[in-house]
Amino acid sequence: MDDQLTRPDLFVSAMHAQDPTAAALGIQLAHCESGLVTITQPVTDEMLNASGIVHGGYLFLLADTALAYCCASMGRRSVTRSADICFIAPARVGNELSATAHHKTTHRRNTIIDVSVFSGEHLLAEFRGHGVLVPPATAPLDE
Repeated sequence: MDDQLTRPDLFVSAMHAQDPTAAALGIQLAHCESGLVTITQPVTDEMLNASGIVHGGYLFLLADTALAYCCASMGRRSVTRSADICFIAPARVGNELSATAHHKTTHRRNTIIDVSVFSGEHLLAEFRGHGVLVPPATAPLDE
């Protein structure tokens, strides 16, 4: 059997390597096991809004990326059908963001993933995403 189908870190790493958004924003894969993924991202000046804090869209993007990688860690690619985020505290330049996604449940092709976004030990946001699993990842990602 193909290692990408049996080793979650290999499949997610391959997916991450083909993610131009993650590359452009400096998102890195920090931890991966089936149903649990952590990614990181440095905060840069370009991510700030007019109030001098990180625009919430970047936190949402990081959490949504973690959702996709979490689904991939279970051998399935996904698309996000809907998601909610609750912003708790601001992020600032110089912070290192981390997003930890964990699988809550799957029913047929529908899955729920919870993601916590941190800066160090400080919780910045909680995200719940509802994903739709696409057909099993039996073909290379570039097909």
